[in-house]
Amino acid sequence: MTDPPSNIRALQAEQVLEISWPDGRVDRAYYRAIRSQCPCASCRDEWTGERILDPASIRSDLKLVGMENVGTYAVQFAWNDGHSSGIFTWETLRSIGEQAQG
Repeated sequence: MTDPPSNIRALQAEQVLEISWPDGRVDRAYYRAIRSQCPCASCRDEWTGERILDPASIRSDLKLVGMENVGTYAVQFAWNDGHSSGIFTWETLRSIGEQAQG
């Protein structure tokens, strides 16, 4: 299990989420990259895990309008496209951050 981030900052002008981890790692992931990886049943087939959401359909002016902890294991984002049902575990965010660095 991945430890929770020590800090999460939304850099609205850059459309970037900056995630600082307890081990000193800092990930920067674009909002669109995070939104495209949404794990909810509207964005992924709940049986196969196949992505339903077409990343090309994500608006270019995407903004983060809310962020709420889900217990001690995840965070839920609210976007200006009206979507807010995805629950991102710390493992998922860490993976998205690793992809963004790679």
